[in-house]
Amino acid sequence: MLTSGSDTIRKYSYLVTKMKFPVSTIPTFVSISKFIVNIALVIIMIIIFCVAGHTPTIYILQLPFYMLLMYIFFTIWSLFASLLSSMSKDFGNLVKSMVTAVFWLSGILWNPDTIQIGWVKKLLMLNPVTFLTTGFRNCFINHTWFWEQPKRLMYFIIITVIMLILAIWTYRKLRKEIPDVLN
Repeated sequence: MLTSGSDTIRKYSYLVTKMKFPVSTIPTFVSISKFIVNIALVIIMIIIFCVAGHTPTIYILQLPFYMLLMYIFFTIWSLFASLLSSMSKDFGNLVKSMVTAVFWLSGILWNPDTIQIGWVKKLLMLNPVTFLTTGFRNCFINHTWFWEQPKRLMYFIIITVIMLILAIWTYRKLRKEIPDVLN
């Protein structure tokens, strides 16, 4: 959703330019389609986990919570990023180039809890993708409840609320200009 979310309005520009279609709903339905694919992949991951001999524990009950947070954050992100990307192709290119850095800094391939330098660890925890990947890791491997790490959850909520405020503000500023720019 980081890259495809930023291109949603530009990709579906015919909905905006040819008819009166609410711009804010385009990132939402793209996010829903990606979320359905994510649900299927999580089910496959659980099956692989079970085949490998690791039975799911009670901690897997928090998986829907993390999936909901992931859906909310990426829907907000795609609204914000797609608005800016529809106004400037350069912003979309910037997002595409930054995704590699986000991937390597998010802890998908390594555990950010192993970082010993305090300020680096805190900086990494400000990344919402790190919170989500750590949450999935907590469901399957670390066996930690989300309420046992309230600071991480609070950082994630604060960043998500800031992103929501930015998305709403950007939407209000640009919603009338987007059809003209996309023509």
